[in-house]
Amino acid sequence: MNLPLLFARRYLRSKKSLSVINTTATVSSVAIGVAVAAMVVLMSVFNGFDGLLRSMNKTTEADLVVTPTKGDRVDITLPVWEGVRATEGVEATAFYLEQSVMAEYNGHQMVGTLCGVDDNYTHVVNFTEGGMMWYGDWRLVQGERRKAVVGFAMDALFADGYSVRNAALHGKIALHALRHDNISPLLPIGAINTVEVLHAGTLTDAAPDQTNYIFVSLDVAQKLLTAPDRASALAIRIAEGADMERVQEEVQQVVGEKFRVSNRYERDEALFRVMKVEKVSIFFILLLVTLIAAVSIVGSLVMLIIEKRNDTATLYAMGARRDFVRRVFTLEGLLIGLRGAFWGVIGGLAVCVAQMELGLVKMPGNTFLVENYPVDVRVSDMVWIIVAVVAVNYLITNFTVRRMIPKNEKPNETRI
Repeated sequence: MNLPLLFARRYLRSKKSLSVINTTATVSSVAIGVAVAAMVVLMSVFNGFDGLLRSMNKTTEADLVVTPTKGDRVDITLPVWEGVRATEGVEATAFYLEQSVMAEYNGHQMVGTLCGVDDNYTHVVNFTEGGMMWYGDWRLVQGERRKAVVGFAMDALFADGYSVRNAALHGKIALHALRHDNISPLLPIGAINTVEVLHAGTLTDAAPDQTNYIFVSLDVAQKLLTAPDRASALAIRIAEGADMERVQEEVQQVVGEKFRVSNRYERDEALFRVMKVEKVSIFFILLLVTLIAAVSIVGSLVMLIIEKRNDTATLYAMGARRDFVRRVFTLEGLLIGLRGAFWGVIGGLAVCVAQMELGLVKMPGNTFLVENYPVDVRVSDMVWIIVAVVAVNYLITNFTVRRMIPKNEKPNETRI
């Protein structure tokens, strides 16, 4: 049996001669509990936003992208692409060609990002499911006609009003881009290529990275940008259940050093790094709040040690060592903190479950993609919170006990 723990538990539950000691201990536990509950809730909300961004990224981004290490174009006729398609774990591939262009409709002009995609692109990034289309259809080729699907921001070309936008379906959009060959200084107007496409539809704002995009078929983009048999990159979708890192390494071996293979998280590395830094910052800020709350345990321990002078004298008389007495009061302080941490975790988890099931707190405004604050409770966060709180509580408690019961103290004396 752990005697110091037995004494500590007895002291925690027993009534003291001064009710203020019980009150102070309770207030200390409540203060730590509130801080811990706040840590649980805020960390889970950050996890929710992180998961939301990753799910959106998964919907609108290819799993892997192969780009050239030099230049900004790849030759789509190279035999190496057949090796990529034959790689185990690769389910589908598609070429795309990107560049900024000027779009014009009924006198309205906007600068957007042209993205020419081949017929397999919807097998790599599926914009046709999950409510990604605001209105219209994803149909870039219809017989001899070439069409365009535009991003949410580019829809401003068609003026305001849903009826006006519907009327713009199948309207002609003129795309203008600079030529890269056979430019005559005597005819500067000849330096601009123009193609016309029909408006096929518009994406919703659930595709945030494509809000200013204009999707057309790859042959239209190659013609407009004077880039025959060229593309910006090869997009890859990996098979369900395949390991992304393994497939990435194998594709990199196939394409060699002339190309770079990146996954969706590496392409948005800055965004996810910022999310991680903010989460860690919030953790330490709330840990500082927990530290301040844990300082209130000092008062409880000081008063308890003073009240139990007779008990400690009895323990010394029975042969107990000073380290034994120190452990008793150190464990007493830890129990006060752990009691608050336990109920704080329970309270924080209850709030998270209520938010997930009932959506108690709504997102402000109507501009975000979800109605309620997203929440994602992770066991690893709970472990880090408990470890950090226990460590802070132990440091404060141990320091207080050592100051109150120094090594040179006589058995019947306690420093005040």
